[in-house]
Amino acid sequence: MTSVHPPFDPRIFHKEAQTLVQAGYEVVLIAPHDKESESVDGVHIMGLPRYKRRFHRPFNWWRILRKALRQKADVHHFHDPELLPVGLLIKLLSGGPVIYDVHENYPEMILTKEWIPVWLRRVISVLFRYLENSLVSFVDALVVVNEKLAERFSGKSRVVTVANYSRIEEKASGWTVEATYGLKRGSYLVYTGLIASDRGISQCIQAFEALEYDDLQFVCAGRVDETVPPELRAILDGSTPVPGFRYLGLLPYEAIPGLLRNALAGLLCFQPTPNNILGTPNKLFEYMGAGIPIIASDFLYIRDVVNSVDCGILIDPASTEEISAAIRHLLNHPDEAVNKGENGRRAVEEKYNWKSEGRKLLRLYEELLPAR
Repeated sequence: MTSVHPPFDPRIFHKEAQTLVQAGYEVVLIAPHDKESESVDGVHIMGLPRYKRRFHRPFNWWRILRKALRQKADVHHFHDPELLPVGLLIKLLSGGPVIYDVHENYPEMILTKEWIPVWLRRVISVLFRYLENSLVSFVDALVVVNEKLAERFSGKSRVVTVANYSRIEEKASGWTVEATYGLKRGSYLVYTGLIASDRGISQCIQAFEALEYDDLQFVCAGRVDETVPPELRAILDGSTPVPGFRYLGLLPYEAIPGLLRNALAGLLCFQPTPNNILGTPNKLFEYMGAGIPIIASDFLYIRDVVNSVDCGILIDPASTEEISAAIRHLLNHPDEAVNKGENGRRAVEEKYNWKSEGRKLLRLYEELLPAR
């Protein structure tokens, strides 16, 4: 269940739901969707109205509760902190196990939410931390994306770390960047994923503009968050053109591997917000799995992975000069760029892959349903 994420979210649909389907579970996904109902790859999707404004999302909470209870499911698994009260009601009314999947450090995220007045963010963050810590005691299990979150919830409930590692067994797709967009292998930098104010897209564009390589392009694909400022939105929609920059929109999930593996390098220049500093970005492992070098923010967890694997270059994400210098280094040292990409791919095949994380998820379900 989710009131925030689209139905084909990489973690929810392509990783967790698909893992459960392949293990023989019947999976129903309740999520905001354009269609009222459809089945895709063994997952039955029950659609909710899609609201453009976050203040309208509570209208879906009652719908989620009704749809979930009608399923008479063996397990209820929800993905958004705003659904904690809904999860509590489901637990009380159904009596079955409930799982809360924690994607981010939400109290820290609140501190950087631009739609909340600055003077109010700290108060809301403290109140939400208290509320979340109080309500998680009713759930049967917490699924978290990294050990830092696991430490935060230590002693609250059963906590299982299921990292957002890359899937390396992607389905074959006929989609190619050459045929679709005329992009040649190694001729472009790439960024994929959510485009938001804290994701460093503006800094990456500025660093790209400072380069003097006429044949190099910067390609960006993903959903545009409502927090994106007007000046960046104008670049994305083409009303303020930047030579060499291309925004491809929101691409199908199966198209992403082909776009990534043909790139010169992947950009991961998240800005130093409290949540980003302690985060484990999905795109880090997607870039590694695609076999391309990474230019990444020098944050705690990212640093540990990049340095241990030697799969990229760490930079200060607020410095466009450092981002430009890292790009030039990879352009001027192609053999090193290839080696770093191969190191990342090898690490994903050996360690940072979803197969191992999927087994943790299945083990949790088996523990919650021992008699089924």
